[in-house]
Amino acid sequence: MLTHSASLYLASVLIWGSTWYAIKFQLGVVAAEVSLVYRFGLAALILLLFCLLTRRRLKYSAREHGFIALQGLFLFSSNYLIFYWATELLTSGIVALMFSTVILMNIANGAIFMRLRVSLRVIIGAACGIFGMPWSNFLIHPS
Repeated sequence: MLTHSASLYLASVLIWGSTWYAIKFQLGVVAAEVSLVYRFGLAALILLLFCLLTRRRLKYSAREHGFIALQGLFLFSSNYLIFYWATELLTSGIVALMFSTVILMNIANGAIFMRLRVSLRVIIGAACGIFGMPWSNFLIHPS
């Protein structure tokens, strides 16, 4: 039987691992920009419903709204659009490998903007994620 942590890890691998493959099939039906509107519009609706059902706080200051908008622009809009465009030209496995390096920017931005100390545990976790991607792709699609 899987432990709670192993179950969460497995769910994460299955969800994130399959998303790039699904993007490959989604592209071409509508423009990449439209696909993103569908994807994140649906995600926003699901999150809003979750927040309402669990009575989460939804009131934010103007400054917090600005920060949320910047996060949406840089973390979810522009970089995903670039990766959608890349998926039209490259195999989904290569795009997934490139996207796994986003953890490096998250670590750097956390250290710079939020003054977070980068622990050895975070570095080891990031390295496992980045270097594990080629192996997981090989296990899924052996030559």
